[in-house]
Order: sequence, then C-alpha cells, then structure tokens
Amino acid sequence: MKLKLLKNWNIFEIVFLFASLLGLSLCFIFEVDKNVLSFITSLVGVVSVLLVAKGLVIAPFIDIVYNILYSIVAITQKYYGEAIIYIALMIPISLFAIISWLRNKSKNNNAMVEQNNIYGKEYLYLAIVTMISTVAFYFLLKALNTNELIISTLSLITSAVASYLMLRRCKYYALGFVANDIILIIMWAIVVKNSGLGYLPTLISFAIFLINDIYGFIRWSIEQRKQNKEG
Repeated sequence: MKLKLLKNWNIFEIVFLFASLLGLSLCFIFEVDKNVLSFITSLVGVVSVLLVAKGLVIAPFIDIVYNILYSIVAITQKYYGEAIIYIALMIPISLFAIISWLRNKSKNNNAMVEQNNIYGKEYLYLAIVTMISTVAFYFLLKALNTNELIISTLSLITSAVASYLMLRRCKYYALGFVANDIILIIMWAIVVKNSGLGYLPTLISFAIFLINDIYGFIRWSIEQRKQNKEG
C-alpha cells in the first residue's frame, strides 16, 4: 500500500529523498566526531526543502521544526546572523506561510499551494528594503562579534528575501534559496575545517538543498504553467 504522503510524487523525487536521507545517515554512522543535533537537523531540512519544492501545503509546518533546530546549531558556532534570521524572521514567516498556503490551495489538488505572481512595484520595494537591511544587519552582526561577518550577512539577507518570496507563493523563492545555499556551503565548509567532521551532515545537507532548490524552481515553473492553463 502506498504511503499517502508520497502520493503524486514522481520517481526522481522519491529516489532523491531516500538517497539524501541514506547518504546523511551513512555519513553520520561512519564519521568519528558525531554531532547528533547536526544530523537530526539535516534530516529534517532535507524533508522540508523537498516538500517546499513540491509546493505541498504541509511544507511550512515542517519548515518551522527545521528553523528551530538550525537556530540552535548556528548558535553553537557563533553564527548569530543565522540564529537571528531563523528565530526572528524565518519562524514568523513560516507561521504566516501556513496561513497563506492553507488559504490558497490549488484548485485541482488541495495538497498543493496555488502559485502567485508578484510585479514590478513589489520587487522595487523588496530591493529597497533589502539594501537598507543589508547595511543594518552588517553592523548589528559586527556588534555581536559574529563569525564570518560578510558571509553571515549575505546568508541572512538571501534567506530573508527567499523566505518572503516563499510566503508570497512566488516561484523565484527557489532562486533566492539557491544563492543562500551556495553561501551556506562556504560557511559550513569553514566550520567543518575548523571544528571537525561532526558538522559534515550540515554541510552535506546544504549541498542537497542546492540541488533541491534548482529542482524546486523547475517544478514550480512547470506547475505554474499547469495552473495558468486550468485557471
């Protein structure tokens, strides 16, 4: 009997999910410096980003769990920018996303969210707020003695922009997270180098996120065309 959760999943998505979880599990089993929290956070994160890529309404619920776990991992490495963005911004955005996505289910599949288009004026406002926020957060993180200040600032800003676009149900959320994934791969590679292989699952998870978010953009683009035809 098929799992209800995997209904309407294609072969690539199922294989990608289980291969990712298996890869992270093997990495954790065979590494010497085990970090249980990093491992659990990585597993939840992989599930979360794939659910978002599929546009499933359940995604923001899982995303909140991941945000909380990742915030704790970030604090242990003095990445206060990551903690701030996840606790103060991404968790609230996920809560609003729950409301927004539940209210805007796809007409032909109520397990998925109806996609949304945003236009020039909103992008302009977003760009202005992003520039101002970048400067403000740079000095805030500097005052907090945040590790890897430039990288942390860029991570914070790209996360915020991507999360806002996800809240607005816009497919370009995925491109925002692609940029964020690249930044975070660099950030956690530095952690692995300095603090040991216990954080390798976190690094690997962001490499998986990168592949997933590229797929997410493709998936949302295809689904948007379908929804436009059916609408």
